[in-house]
Amino acid sequence: MKSYDLRCPICGTVNRGLYLEETDGWMECEKCGNVTQSMEHRHTVLIPLILKTQSRSDNKNLDRIAVGI
Repeated sequence: MKSYDLRCPICGTVNRGLYLEETDGWMECEKCGNVTQSMEHRHTVLIPLILKTQSRSDNKNLDRIAVGI
């Protein structure tokens, strides 16, 4: 597993040897103790957004996908 050196966004201390992949990017600073998440190492999921301005026919296909028809 790869380790990373990351600067604390609160106090600026460089924290060395962090395993950010197993913690989903979360780290606790060795100096100030604040817990932060690195945006570069977190896992994100895209969620589709349905706007009211879309027509009903567009939403119909999404409804079928959502219920598994």
